[in-house]
Amino acid sequence: MNEERIVSSSVPGTADASLRVRRFTSAAGGPAVLLLHGLGERGAVFCPAGGTGLAPWLADAGYDVYVPDLRDRATDSAPVPDISQFQLICEDLPALYELIAGEHPGERFAIIAHGWGGVLAASALIRQPAWLEHIAGLIHIGVRRVCHQRNWQRRLLLDVMWKRLAPLAGRRHGFVPLSRLGLGSADLSLRLHADSQLWQNGGNWRDPQDSFDYAAALAAIRWPSSLYLAGYKDHCMGHFADVKAFARELGSHDAQLVLLRKGTGSARDYGHLDVLTHPQAVNDHFPLMLAWLARQMDADTP
Repeated sequence: MNEERIVSSSVPGTADASLRVRRFTSAAGGPAVLLLHGLGERGAVFCPAGGTGLAPWLADAGYDVYVPDLRDRATDSAPVPDISQFQLICEDLPALYELIAGEHPGERFAIIAHGWGGVLAASALIRQPAWLEHIAGLIHIGVRRVCHQRNWQRRLLLDVMWKRLAPLAGRRHGFVPLSRLGLGSADLSLRLHADSQLWQNGGNWRDPQDSFDYAAALAAIRWPSSLYLAGYKDHCMGHFADVKAFARELGSHDAQLVLLRKGTGSARDYGHLDVLTHPQAVNDHFPLMLAWLARQMDADTP
């Protein structure tokens, strides 16, 4: 059985912000894995009530699992208006990397990210490439930067709900109420919504705050081995073609792409969220991720 502990990690450079990190550990201990949620979610997507989910499952398999709530996600209160994507990338993610490195000195750790959490994790590593030598591998679940699809799901979710209705509701409430709009379980600051929208809708991978060019910086980086999973029924938020495009955007690296489709190793067709929350996931692709992690952890440090 695994044990859950709450760890409080201060965010560098701020006096009033902290990250809430849940830590799932097994009796035997083991290598560390960081699980990162997407924009509209909290860490609970990896550890729903009742001891289910990817986090406790990995801990039972022997991993030391860290599940944070990114800035301003630990409570149901309204988001702080000026929380930016820049802060998540340059402060929150490095603080989490530092936390794990301190708990596991001299060891590499893995990152498993869902949705936009994968873009944030990659951006932080590109910003501070010294952390790459600490990374054993990354698993991206439904992660894409740009949505290239032109189907009705994209028109409804991104063009109408995300691009038009969300900002209108945001100006009314002072934050973007994703939970009320049915676009997630956590709300966003107006600034964070605007920042992410620049990248999602085909914009260059350049930081709106200081113009840092992530695409240009990638040219000098050797990207770690990565596993990319996409649900067959994920038509917009993490479409397989867009997930594949993100893998290509990261440059030449050891990349394995898997489409979670019924009849090809899965018992059902998965979407964007149930890829983590459906009970069948523990039989379909959780073991695939576990086997992949074991190979990366056993590999020699690059």
